[in-house]
Amino acid sequence: MEKFLLNIDDKELDDLKFKISQGRIIDWGSYHKDDAGISFKRLSFILDYWKNDFSWKKEENKLNKFQQFLFKKNGFTTHFLHIRSEKKNKIPLLLIHGWPGSFFEFFDLIPLLTNGHENSLGNDLDFDLIIPSLPNVGFSFVKNQTPLDLDEISDHLLNLMESLGYDEYFIQGGDLGSFIASIMSVKSPQKIRGIHLNMLPLPRGLDKKPNNVKEKKYYDELKNFLHYEAGYQYIQGTKPFTLAHALNASPVSLCAYISEKFFSWTDNEGDLFNIINIDTMLANISLYWFSGCIGASFWPYFVRHRSPYWPISKDKPIEVPTGYSEFPKEIFSPPLSLAEQYYHNIIFWQSHKHGGHFAAMENPYELASDINKFVKKII
Repeated sequence: MEKFLLNIDDKELDDLKFKISQGRIIDWGSYHKDDAGISFKRLSFILDYWKNDFSWKKEENKLNKFQQFLFKKNGFTTHFLHIRSEKKNKIPLLLIHGWPGSFFEFFDLIPLLTNGHENSLGNDLDFDLIIPSLPNVGFSFVKNQTPLDLDEISDHLLNLMESLGYDEYFIQGGDLGSFIASIMSVKSPQKIRGIHLNMLPLPRGLDKKPNNVKEKKYYDELKNFLHYEAGYQYIQGTKPFTLAHALNASPVSLCAYISEKFFSWTDNEGDLFNIINIDTMLANISLYWFSGCIGASFWPYFVRHRSPYWPISKDKPIEVPTGYSEFPKEIFSPPLSLAEQYYHNIIFWQSHKHGGHFAAMENPYELASDINKFVKKII
């Protein structure tokens, strides 16, 4: 275990601004609706802010206030934050981000979980937080290191928690984090006391007949997603090298690709930065740029696309206590009748009126409250 302190060289920062200024975007479809991708107007605004107003050093200083380490095992390196609560009886909680996210997603959530009593949640629990950069992502990416698939990532994070001496702990995850949390709970149910998810990674086949109105609504939403929104999955799952070369060549390209997901997957009603912090989003995109990790971050999609098996199955159901926070603008939201076929011990289910895919950024108070309520049902 090595201590880690981030310090991006000023030359890299200057080079980033230069490359942004040299990027070319062309306004050829301003008449079209936003469902064609991120618009010229929106991308222009983000790029101008990234070049002229965003401060990487400010975000870097925020990060460096936390204890950070590099965990090395079996030839793989994983960067993680280890944030210990000052309270007694603190509860270990592993927070797992998804794609195209990072530990930056959790910055608003951290104080709510480590010092809940002091942040308007009232009489709440206090957690020790372990927040890894997923293997393949950010400072867990190492050039020429073999990228890991979801199963291998799960093994690696189990090793991380064991190395930290946690015999029992909880996990929270969304997006790829929900897959990984679920897989880990099947592999090591005796150590994982419960998992809380803000996305349910059920198989996405459309060959089943709905048994009720909620199931029909879910299958309609899934059909729409697969037809109109799943293009990124197919290219990341089929030709990740080609896409990675293009995105690594230009921060403008990388920004367009990732920021479009923030626009598409959040409950923003056309005004994204009233919902999430533009500096946090750009810190996340900058992390992908400085580390050069975008291609490796695609790898779980590539492996999953070629596998005949979905990572979550009825043959190996999740038996540990499970909690779910449902946000209306999530990519898709399976009903309980389908979820309980794969998650056999759902003890907490909370639906919210607002929010989307990036729950920790969009709804940190609601998410923190749900995590507390879920954990209280178990301890």
